[in-house]
Amino acid sequence: MTKSGEERRIFPRAEVTLIGRMKGEPLKKDCAVMDISLTGAKLELDEELNDRTIESVRFSQTSGLNVSIAWQKGCSVGVHFTDDPHDIANVLETLIPESCFEPFSKK
Repeated sequence: MTKSGEERRIFPRAEVTLIGRMKGEPLKKDCAVMDISLTGAKLELDEELNDRTIESVRFSQTSGLNVSIAWQKGCSVGVHFTDDPHDIANVLETLIPESCFEPFSKK
């Protein structure tokens, strides 16, 4: 039997409602951030990506984080953060609950 997506996650996800700003080729636009963890986020776009890419996402007044696309289904896109884990934690510390940092703080 295989583990579900939640059971395989290293860090817990937090359901959020944030506005993100994506940058990529040839893309620069806002998106809705539906959930987020220290490893990635689920984004909702107003249109499908098609052949465009996302290189980074910025949340509110935070610094941007570099990303790679993990999956996409229609206008929903999962991104994986590719920056150093400590940098990711510093950017997200005011945006996600403390419980999302638990496995990180034990290492």
